[in-house]
Amino acid sequence: MKLRQSMRDTLHFFACAAERWLAVFFLLYPLYAEQVACAGLSLPLTAEKALLALALGAGIALCANLPRRPAFGFALAAVLCCAVSVMHISQFIYWNIFQTPYFLRSAQGLGAALEFWRVAVSEAVQNAGYLILYAAQLVVLFTWVRRTMLRRRHRGPRRAPAAAFLALALCAGAVLAQNAENISLLTTGYVPVSSARRFGIVPAMALNAKYDLFGAGAQAAGADLSQLEVQQAQGQAQPAQTDAARLPGKEYGENVMDIHFDLEAEDAVLQDMNRYFSEKQPTGKNEYTGLFEGKNLIYITAEGFSKFLIDEQRTPVLYRLATEGFHFNQFYTPLWGVSTSDGEFAATTSLVPKSGTWSYTDIIGHEMPFALGNLFRQRGAQTLGFHNHSYTYYNRDKSMPTMGYTYYGQGHGLELTEQWPESDVEMMEQSVPMYAGEPSFHVYYMTVSGHLGYTFDGNMMAAKHKDEVEDLPYSDEVKAYIACNLELEDALESLLEQLEEAGALENTVIALTPDHYPYGLTNEQYAELRGQESLEETFELYESAFLLWTPTMEQPVEVDTACSSLDILPTLLNLFGFEYDSRLLMGTDVFSGTAPTVVFADKSFITDEIFYDATNGRVIQRTATATTQEYLDACVQKVNDMFAYSARIIETDYYRYLFGGQ
Repeated sequence: MKLRQSMRDTLHFFACAAERWLAVFFLLYPLYAEQVACAGLSLPLTAEKALLALALGAGIALCANLPRRPAFGFALAAVLCCAVSVMHISQFIYWNIFQTPYFLRSAQGLGAALEFWRVAVSEAVQNAGYLILYAAQLVVLFTWVRRTMLRRRHRGPRRAPAAAFLALALCAGAVLAQNAENISLLTTGYVPVSSARRFGIVPAMALNAKYDLFGAGAQAAGADLSQLEVQQAQGQAQPAQTDAARLPGKEYGENVMDIHFDLEAEDAVLQDMNRYFSEKQPTGKNEYTGLFEGKNLIYITAEGFSKFLIDEQRTPVLYRLATEGFHFNQFYTPLWGVSTSDGEFAATTSLVPKSGTWSYTDIIGHEMPFALGNLFRQRGAQTLGFHNHSYTYYNRDKSMPTMGYTYYGQGHGLELTEQWPESDVEMMEQSVPMYAGEPSFHVYYMTVSGHLGYTFDGNMMAAKHKDEVEDLPYSDEVKAYIACNLELEDALESLLEQLEEAGALENTVIALTPDHYPYGLTNEQYAELRGQESLEETFELYESAFLLWTPTMEQPVEVDTACSSLDILPTLLNLFGFEYDSRLLMGTDVFSGTAPTVVFADKSFITDEIFYDATNGRVIQRTATATTQEYLDACVQKVNDMFAYSARIIETDYYRYLFGGQ
């Protein structure tokens, strides 16, 4: 009887046009949302994404028919559909602002994020067409679908949608299992952009939740070279430059400390970490070891800064820093999951930010023995940190003291004009007198004047300098970007003038680097600033600047080694002659003779021999030497280790375990 009744229900289902359209609506609901995301965010519609979306849609259709009462069935389906829409709309707006999806633990910073509601509203207005497409689904859901379902006398059939769900889920699983990159994303750690590009918005968020609850599994196997597209870098092939400042026959020693790594530790995780770091090769000291010892250091993380805005006439101070100091010609600033905060974290800790969390928040209260603030303080220097936006934003009021700084921000030690964004010049005018007369100091600045959005209406720094860029041959957005960064130029001018008046400039080193590329510009607008037709988005987009200058340098130093923000800390530690263990950092002293590995959030990387594009499956050879499978395997393993052991250092407070808080 039950079988005959089920068959009658199924026949009735297919005989009723309204029921058929209901099934189609639920089946296609997630896929439609993914299509809008693909169009609005320039994402590919992959087979994995389509099958997972259809399987989810079949699951919603099944849930709509589970309750006996149609009203309950509609309520359940409406909740699921609304959840899909909310995830898509929120991710769509966030991604358009920050060029990366948010993750679930971002909820801890919801209050801080609301400070940028004007930017979110602006993005919503600019993308109103896509948001209307999202809203159209909800309109249909709460009109036609609701009316049709509530007219039912009994629930719809369950076997057909259950069969569809099972079939689509199996197909999706089969497709996922055929690709090594899929397996890596599903098992080895959350990679937000790659996961969303390959699987879709909702599956990526589900994957995020899975990693939050259960953690990552084993590391992925190496990439199969035979399955990759192999290219030769443009131009004549030649050995990639490694700027080793080491003279032949001279003994320099290594940047290593006397650490006992307990290879029989009871904790399996700590035992594995001890094994890994004890076997890792330290990097060597060199001619530049201690070059800046005894000098002061001012370290500036410049919001959204790009070297392509530097101009000899328009930005003479930036031009001086860029051309009279160390000139890093192949420097990259990757974009991580928490944009500014993760950009700061990578550069100041030489650890890969842990995906799916706020790494700087996670290390609050941890032992950070290689943080510049802690090391300079041990030498007796005054160590101060400044940020010209909210004192508590990104929990800097707690993370900066962990890094060794007495910290000041807007509303706590800095009283700046209430405007958006706040003035870098005002920050310099109020902060420099606090330390310029001290015999020894190290100061950290996080600027904000270069923050998006780049318009003359909503950005007070851009409006302030509008007349200075009026005649430039760029679009209004690019002009506004340059204009708000002229505030940084004026701030640097004020900084140098005050240091010189105090007699401190000659003994001070200035280091400046961005937190991320200016993603508030579209890629087309950023290409316009750079004087290019288009931008390659895996590597070229992240080309950046590390300005390192002191007025006592006799001549500039050209550095052609490919390096990144991860390499800043070990390079500075070596230059200032601090004792540190290079095995415990993921970056590399650029002058050590060991080539750094430049890593990106999707685990693409650059070595002295190849560019490896993990997302698009490409190897670009930098030299005439053919890449071997063994070399590629070793590089992929190294990159996986950099991600995995950085996360473990964060999770376990490993430095406290090693050094005992001493």
